[in-house]
Amino acid sequence: MIEVADSWAPSTPPNAPTAAIYLRVDNGTGDDDRLVDAELDRCTSIELHNTTIDEDRIMRMRLADPAALEIPSGGELLMEPAGLHVMCIGLDAPFREGETLELSLILESGIRLEAPTPVENR
Repeated sequence: MIEVADSWAPSTPPNAPTAAIYLRVDNGTGDDDRLVDAELDRCTSIELHNTTIDEDRIMRMRLADPAALEIPSGGELLMEPAGLHVMCIGLDAPFREGETLELSLILESGIRLEAPTPVENR
């Protein structure tokens, strides 16, 4: 079975145009899979990003390389601050602590994972 664990999103300030979502996907199957997309009705679009720090120590967000989104058989995909994350672009309203977002993840195999995502400040 492939399942989402520890999905969460930090609250956002008023008028924030974007927000990040973090999670872990555990793959208990015998087959590799890959995260290819996500859906959340609270934003106009979603991108799968990776945060990197360049040689000048400047932090940048870029679209994640598909290889980085692999969920190996018996392993996990970890999305956490300062690394891989789901980027929600064009928020309809700020994420408020205590609410739960209805995030869906789409895998290369066609599996769709529902991931209720609490907004909490960690």
